[in-house]
Amino acid sequence: MENFARRIAVRILATVLLIFVTRVSALSSGSAVAFPDPPLEVMVLTDVAGLGDKGFNDVCWQGVLRAKQDFALKARFVQAREQADYLSNITLAAQNADVVVTLGYLFVDALKQVTPGFPGTRFIHIEGDVTGENVASFDFKSEQGGFLAGLVAGLFTKSLKVGVVSGMDIPPVKAYVNGFKSGVKTAEEKRAKAIEVIVVSAGSFNDPVKGKSLAQALIAKGADVIFRLAGNTGIGVMEAIADRQGVYLIAEDLDMDAEMPGKILASTLKRMDVAIYQAIEGIVQGRFEPGHHWLGAAQGAIDLSPMKYSQQLFTPRDMEWIDKARRLLKEGKISVPKSDAELADFQIPEL
Repeated sequence: MENFARRIAVRILATVLLIFVTRVSALSSGSAVAFPDPPLEVMVLTDVAGLGDKGFNDVCWQGVLRAKQDFALKARFVQAREQADYLSNITLAAQNADVVVTLGYLFVDALKQVTPGFPGTRFIHIEGDVTGENVASFDFKSEQGGFLAGLVAGLFTKSLKVGVVSGMDIPPVKAYVNGFKSGVKTAEEKRAKAIEVIVVSAGSFNDPVKGKSLAQALIAKGADVIFRLAGNTGIGVMEAIADRQGVYLIAEDLDMDAEMPGKILASTLKRMDVAIYQAIEGIVQGRFEPGHHWLGAAQGAIDLSPMKYSQQLFTPRDMEWIDKARRLLKEGKISVPKSDAELADFQIPEL
């Protein structure tokens, strides 16, 4: 009996040693990552639009969910009821989470007040420059996505009138709009026809009723393509277009083409999910990179959906121009305006 117990003890010790050696070997070879124990707490703060906007917030949340799965994180989100909640929500999140992710330009002022007081918390912010050794902020060249949307709209329109419904006139949206106008200008040159662009703003990213009424007003003025830049307000834009024959949508941030197959000409893609995922990955692996980061087509962060359901609505020549524009943007060979002054000096590219 004593010999049997000794043999069992030897086997247990050998198994423990084997496990230890295997783990050390895996770590030294770089084939395994040691996740934090306890797991990192990640808290995501959204504006009043919240999740379900089929755009900005949903794209960002996808990046967090992917990180949660890959790195065994704990993740949750808090939706603001009004803009006055931003400061208190950020403070509460910083007190209770290891990583705080804030979504949207409207958080910038509140973040600048809170982040210095929590040097041990890592902050990831999307859209807006927030400095600090504990902050990684990301901006995107939205004007490049706007250019592609404007080119698609301008090449397609039959009425020679296209519209934009925006949520609020903040810098990322203005960049989108000016990019869109430059894309339409490029299509005008290709078609040798003048195209009118009508831009309206809801003043909110969380007012679907207003979004629907604005879209209906654009349709009444003859616009047959509408670019939505409105967050949750854009849900109303989609509703206005869904049952209107001869009127089409271009969506923003997320590939929504399958939501209304054939009615959505294209979706501009802004890969905020990838930026958030990679920032969290860096924190997990101990290589957090603070600072202000600009991402665009050259980094794979801005693109256009494959247009799976709408390609047949365009001529082969139109699709060649669209594909060449995508390629030139990735190669950095098209300078797209993001301000009114830059738009005035815009040089139409050779496609």
